[in-house]
Amino acid sequence: MTIALLIATAEDRRLSPLTDVLPNVLLPIVDRPVMATTVEILARAGVKRILIALYEQSAPITAAFGSGKRWGVEIEYVTLNEAWADGGALRWVGPLINETCLVLPGHAIIDLPIEEALAYHQQSGAMITAITHAPHKQWKTPGAIVTGNGLIEAILPDMSEPHAVALTEAYIIEPPLLSQIPLRTRYRIATDLLPRLLEQDIPIQSFLLQGYWNPLHTLADYHAAQQVFLYSAYRALDPTITDGPVETVRYPSIGGRKIAPGIWVGRNDSIHPGVRIAPPLYIGDNCWVGREAELGPGTVIGAGCMIDDEATVTASTIWADTYVGQLVNINQRIVYPGMVIDPETGEQTAIVDPFLIGRVSAATAGMGRLAGTLNRIGALIALIVLSPLWLLTGLLATIGSGGRPLVGVPRVGERVMLPNGQTTLRSFTLWRWRTRHPDGRYLWFGAWLEAYEFHRLPELLNLVRGDVQLVGVKPLTPQEAERLREEWQQRRHEIVPGVTGLWYLQAADDDLDAVIIADVYYSATHTWQGDLNLLIRTPIAWYRRVKAKRTSGRIVTADLAPPQSR
Repeated sequence: MTIALLIATAEDRRLSPLTDVLPNVLLPIVDRPVMATTVEILARAGVKRILIALYEQSAPITAAFGSGKRWGVEIEYVTLNEAWADGGALRWVGPLINETCLVLPGHAIIDLPIEEALAYHQQSGAMITAITHAPHKQWKTPGAIVTGNGLIEAILPDMSEPHAVALTEAYIIEPPLLSQIPLRTRYRIATDLLPRLLEQDIPIQSFLLQGYWNPLHTLADYHAAQQVFLYSAYRALDPTITDGPVETVRYPSIGGRKIAPGIWVGRNDSIHPGVRIAPPLYIGDNCWVGREAELGPGTVIGAGCMIDDEATVTASTIWADTYVGQLVNINQRIVYPGMVIDPETGEQTAIVDPFLIGRVSAATAGMGRLAGTLNRIGALIALIVLSPLWLLTGLLATIGSGGRPLVGVPRVGERVMLPNGQTTLRSFTLWRWRTRHPDGRYLWFGAWLEAYEFHRLPELLNLVRGDVQLVGVKPLTPQEAERLREEWQQRRHEIVPGVTGLWYLQAADDDLDAVIIADVYYSATHTWQGDLNLLIRTPIAWYRRVKAKRTSGRIVTADLAPPQSR
């Protein structure tokens, strides 16, 4: 039996700005996280038990991989207290390892023939086998000198020796070797453990990997990996294709629909009939491509992107939620919202005009104005339809409050950019019917208004003003927003708050964790069709929420709640 340990501690953030928002193991290679490639290779080789060592940004990693059932494996997560590097992580996980263990970096691509490597390791009888690869002139990785019988005789800090091979940070280890690693210590296998073993004359075997290896140390590595996976999938359809990089991977599966040879698209895309496309090309979910745009070959477009009319994108990676403006020409670049990156030089050019390169939510202001107009029309229709109820509840609130029916509660909305280039969350006042005294006791009819959520009717005024939209994320208090520290939680801040939304249908008001999960999911998957569906389902959700409150008796105990906090 064999167990695998994936190092996913997210300590390395060299691929900025991409790793500023995602841990390195979740960086998308075409349409899936880089570590998913490793999990799939393990699953295909019959390695069913996988340990994943976590440190920073653990929540989005566990959310992305879950229990491992989708790959037919069992994943167990182990969280480190400190950044102990791969050796320290291996030692910390040691009590769970009682059989031959594959140690693999979660942030790199290693197309390892696992059955062949394990057979080689077992035949050698070594306590440790290092997976090595032919060197690459641009990769600054530790190296090794290997003898004719496959034993490592020296560890090098770099690849300066002409006959050295590169260490891939992948190893096959037997459990007794773990005693050589100190506990609770930052310890690297390549530069700390291997030299120590050589000093003790403990044999270190080398398995020379012939397949694709990419450590993803630089943005050029990341761009190259996108091209290799995309062209590998294209060649799998037609082996006679010679374009693109020479390297290939064995399992270049792509999840989108194949609408033509080498052309994959995601769900809910809107692509103008006049678009000119050339394979290989991948377009993610919920994208919009305008008329006479030119896309491909060698282009990967992330989810939620907008490629405007007559734009040209070739041999490039467009990061999720990015807007590419009209007539903009992108070639061999990584495009991030507000930034164009040359992967070969690493040069990053900030684009201050959101109508050239920006974030979809900020750059598509014209579409935003149209959506805002539609929301205001919807609010006016709702005001007309609900006018009898509005007048009744307003009258009750006026009588009960002594002539002061409205109360404003502070809320924060989507992320906005300040003139100095910094970002912040937009603040606004959300209007409600007054239902409580300053000490939290209910006013006359206040409990009834809250029980049926009629105290929220003045939010239609915010809708008319454009503070909120009909469907969106939940308007949070500043204190609630302050609690959202994880990177994955921040995506909800790209969406304008709504009167209703997935949060209203699925989460209780006092369950902030459930609200945030619903909001993050909505922000990643929302479409106008989905918004319409949520809007139609809102009355049923309102009935269920009211019924649940009355059944649980929450209205009786609500006198103890802070005034107007809900």
